[in-house]
Amino acid sequence: DAAFANLPNGGSQGGLIIFLKDDSGKKCPIFWQSRRLKRVVNSTLAAETMALIEGAEAAVYMAGIIKQLTAVNDVKIRCLVDNKSLHESLLSSKQVENRRLRLDISVLDDMIWREEIKKVEWVQTSHQIADCLTKKGASTEKLRSAVSRN
Repeated sequence: DAAFANLPNGGSQGGLIIFLKDDSGKKCPIFWQSRRLKRVVNSTLAAETMALIEGAEAAVYMAGIIKQLTAVNDVKIRCLVDNKSLHESLLSSKQVENRRLRLDISVLDDMIWREEIKKVEWVQTSHQIADCLTKKGASTEKLRSAVSRN
């Protein structure tokens, strides 16, 4: 998740949570982060894209560690985003106008094509559990509920 331009000097906040989930549906958070995005962006779409890249790269790294430490070779990475424009940009062959954003979306497209990411799914904002990592005053109830539903 991301919050566009909510920090001093126009910075945006990004947040991510990585869960490890077994075949029976039990899950456990293994990594979470909330921090200023690496560069100033000019739109909500760009902020959400940067946050997704950071989250996907962290998940790919974690999957590599899991593969090295266990006999599990097939770690599927599923990313959830609440920005419909980002989700649609990843499904469409139509390019976004902003050139820098086009490059960032290409990074994600490449991760999907190389099957580092299994899929990117859109969820309603009301189901975005990383919201509490990016928005001041956001409730942690969704996160607590997601963790306790094992």
